[in-house]
Amino acid sequence: MTAYPVRPALFIDGHWLSGEGRATHQVVNPATGDVLAELPLATTADLDAALDAAARGYPLWRATTTDEKAAVLSGAARLLRERVDVIAATATLEQGKPLAEAKGELAYTAALVDFYAGEVRRNYGRVLPRPAGQRSLVVHEP
Repeated sequence: MTAYPVRPALFIDGHWLSGEGRATHQVVNPATGDVLAELPLATTADLDAALDAAARGYPLWRATTTDEKAAVLSGAARLLRERVDVIAATATLEQGKPLAEAKGELAYTAALVDFYAGEVRRNYGRVLPRPAGQRSLVVHEP
């Protein structure tokens, strides 16, 4: 059951960074004790680069239309469904989780992401019913 990339790396700011020369963390199969992979650990500079990329991306995402945001989330749900076998196998190897349970969790996750894709289109504020003397106002801002 192969679920890990041959050369684990970091993905930051749209680029794959080599894991070579970085501290690593062993991922161990709890059922066998076998080392599944040596995953690279991000450095302080990596984290700074990721935060910088997120800060640059925020205005772009905020300006994205609700239909485009919904399409991104729907695409994520589709990818989860397409890759369920590999993702479930990975979860099973890493956690000792039964394969059927991992697949069920992925199906639930994909359905939840689809739900939020629909919610994106309902991006408007509203006042929620509350007990007397209380007010709850919902304002959606990314």
